[in-house]
Amino acid sequence: MTRITAVIPSWNGLHLLADCIPPLLDDGRRLDLRVIVVDDGSSDGTVDSGPGLFPGVRFVPNAGPRGFCHSVNTGAAVADDGLLLLLNNDVIVPPDSIQGIADALESSPDHVLAVMPRIMRGGEDESLLGCGFRLGLAMTLSGSGTAYPSGACSMFRTGQWRALGGLDTRYAPMYWEDVDLGLRASAAGMEVRRAEGFRVLHRHAASAGHGTAMRRMRERNRFILMDAHFRSRRIETAAFLPFHAASSLARGRTEFVAGWLDYLKWRRNRAR
Repeated sequence: MTRITAVIPSWNGLHLLADCIPPLLDDGRRLDLRVIVVDDGSSDGTVDSGPGLFPGVRFVPNAGPRGFCHSVNTGAAVADDGLLLLLNNDVIVPPDSIQGIADALESSPDHVLAVMPRIMRGGEDESLLGCGFRLGLAMTLSGSGTAYPSGACSMFRTGQWRALGGLDTRYAPMYWEDVDLGLRASAAGMEVRRAEGFRVLHRHAASAGHGTAMRRMRERNRFILMDAHFRSRRIETAAFLPFHAASSLARGRTEFVAGWLDYLKWRRNRAR
């Protein structure tokens, strides 16, 4: 039986872990499963209370830079060889799903980097999303584009994860890092697939929230992604940028312009 290491990054999510972890531990009685929670500087007592609430789960504080990318990489660095399950703390995995996802991955050709279940958020299936480029911007599109392994719930071959270098910390603290991983995997001849027969429930942004700061960060990281993967289409981006800025401001939304300015600042800082 192949060892599976589940890595769960968490920030002030002790209440979410109460729903996320028990189904994993139930499955763990039938699997060679190890669960690691990486705490990203929580103030809710996760590191102190977690081990007592969830015996057998390893709680690892993220001692380095904060953010989802860093926490995931911290957990993956101490994962065992075999399979790596990346799981958000706001995802609930039904019983027996982990084995099914693992079987789907292990029965796939070697060039398959990851398999993910159907990831249900409301009535939407996040596992259908791919990355495309329209009207001068990188976008996530349902049913088209380059498939990427969702940061909410995806299982990887650990060796291939490490060969790709894990998540790119340019996107810290969060957003678009899983899309970047999928684009890098595709460029390396790897593939991401879905395990159609399994589904998980994702309560999106239950820890981080949906506020203006999060949307602004998402826009900044969209431009970082385009800087990394769509540089050949910069003229198209420049042509459509005034349109996107004007349309967002007309709707009373400042996050697009603020995120673009944050990206320019980020680029200047990297050039120093």
